[in-house]
Amino acid sequence: MALVSKKQQSIKYEGKLNEEPWYRLYPDISRYINYAGKIIDIEINLPGVKKEDIILKVLPTWFHIEAKRIKDNILYSADTNFGTEIIPTKTTAKYNNGLLAIKAYILDPLEKAKEVELK
Repeated sequence: MALVSKKQQSIKYEGKLNEEPWYRLYPDISRYINYAGKIIDIEINLPGVKKEDIILKVLPTWFHIEAKRIKDNILYSADTNFGTEIIPTKTTAKYNNGLLAIKAYILDPLEKAKEVELK
């Protein structure tokens, strides 16, 4: 476990924070890539975390997750890749009972390509 200083915390919490040190943990992440269906399903276990204490950011090739479990000073944190290029604007996420489910759609590089007529 790595200690996290108050300056390193990027999730703001309104209210009194525990004065004890914070511990950064890498969450359990599962990834299922369906190339034929052009979908990536990712599940991240975040036990004891409230929905409002989660930050998820996505880019075309990777994502960033931070989730704070306030009661025992745990900060789940990860920067990891999708395994392929995705469409960030189509990405969705749902959180229920400690499980964050992310659905991303794989970018087809030829989707917007123009077919050139041969003469």
